[in-house]
Parts: sequence; C-alpha cells; structure tokens
Amino acid sequence: MLPSSLPSFQPEATGAAPCANHSALVPLLEFALSESNAQGAYLYSIDLRNAIATLVVWSGLPPAAATSVDLQGRAVQSRFWQRAPVVFRADAWKSAIFKELPEFRQNRFEGVVSAPLLDSGQVIGRFNLCQSEPVALNPREFSSVLNLSFPIAALLAATSARDTLGREIEKLTRQLADRKLFERAKGIIHARFDCTEEQAYFCIRNLSRRRRTPMRQIAAEIVATSGSRLREDTRLEAWTELNREQSSGCVRKRLVHYGNRV
Repeated sequence: MLPSSLPSFQPEATGAAPCANHSALVPLLEFALSESNAQGAYLYSIDLRNAIATLVVWSGLPPAAATSVDLQGRAVQSRFWQRAPVVFRADAWKSAIFKELPEFRQNRFEGVVSAPLLDSGQVIGRFNLCQSEPVALNPREFSSVLNLSFPIAALLAATSARDTLGREIEKLTRQLADRKLFERAKGIIHARFDCTEEQAYFCIRNLSRRRRTPMRQIAAEIVATSGSRLREDTRLEAWTELNREQSSGCVRKRLVHYGNRV
C-alpha cells in the first residue's frame, strides 16, 4: 500500500481549482501509485478553447507551485490532446510535451505514462503517472493505468458538469432575486406617483441611464427607502422622468400633487 506520509493535493485548500471539488479523485490516484512503481500521479483538465491545461489534483511527489500551463505550439497541443497514451521510458522531463508541466519542472521525472481522459469522444484531460527512474511499467501496471483512466475521466466530467450546474443555479438565483427587487421598486413608484407599471419601469430605466448606474442599484435604493421618504434627489428625478413619460395633461397634474406629498 501507499505510505500514509505521501502527500496528496486537495485543490479546494490551495485555490488551484476554485470552482470544483476534485477530492473524490485522490483515492484513484493513490491506487495508481500503489499498483505501480511510480512516484507521482497528476491529473489535468484541459480547456481546448484557451489552450490551457490545469492541474486539478495530484498524489505523490509535489509539483512546482504553478498549476496552469499554456499549451503553446502545434506539436505540444497535438500530443497533449491526442486520444492515445503517450509513453516515455527516459528523459520525459526534457520533452517539449512535458517539460513545462509543474511536476516535471519540480522533479525531472524520467518516465511517464500519460493517458487521455475522454468524455463523449472529446479529450477533457490527461492523467500523468510519473517515475523518477528510467524503468518501464510492466504489462500489468500499464494495463492498470489505462483501465483507471475511464473512471477518472467519468469523475472529472461529472465534477465539471456539477460545477457548471452550480454556476447556472447561482446565476438564476441572482436573476430571480434581482427580478423580485425590481418588481418591489416598480410597486413603490406606482404607489407613490400613481402611475402605471410600464411608466414605473421606464422611470427606473431612465434613472439608471442618466446616473450611469445599474438598474439593480436604482431599484435597491428605492426599496431601501420605501418605509420612509424617498431620497430628495431620487424623488425629484423620478418625478421628472415620469413627467417625461406621461403624455396626458391630467396625469401630469396628479404627478405634481403626489410629488409634493412624497
């Protein structure tokens, strides 16, 4: 079994993967080390659009501090993103494919088995099992590494999907809160100035444009003062904007009447 003193990387503790919790992947990396003569296991997620590989979790010898790597150059990208394993028995740390990765810069690994992590046929990451000495994996060890790449890829994809869903839920929750705030602000203007809902909307929108302030901030200011008097500048601006929106002379008279009472 793997020695208990061997370190493992927890991304949420270091900030290298702030939007994801990849701790569930650590046991798989530790198992890979226990089943081989390797000294380090490192898992990368790949951002194809921006050509960036991010080290999200590791076990074994610690890497250098940097955890994100720009994958520049066609040769590096084609090898790092290919759907077949990349194997080096010696001098892996000198290879253009690996030399900029933090584990190789720190430890100068001689050997590596780099297995692609696939999701729906797309490369989403790579799993690097590294050796300090130029010793090849035996067939059983090599097969074990390749077999582990499938559950690792599934967990990585599931974690990424969960993070994406979490961000979407957070976004929708914020939008719902903003909508409720905006509706309350419109209701306050409607009650204070005896105007329509549409006129209240245009009032907030025009105030936002004129002040160059987000509509949410305008709505929050109106709601915050709803229990007492509106701020003098807000009252006057709202009154002015509503007058601009009104076309009926009788409504304007009522606005003057209510403006003096707010």
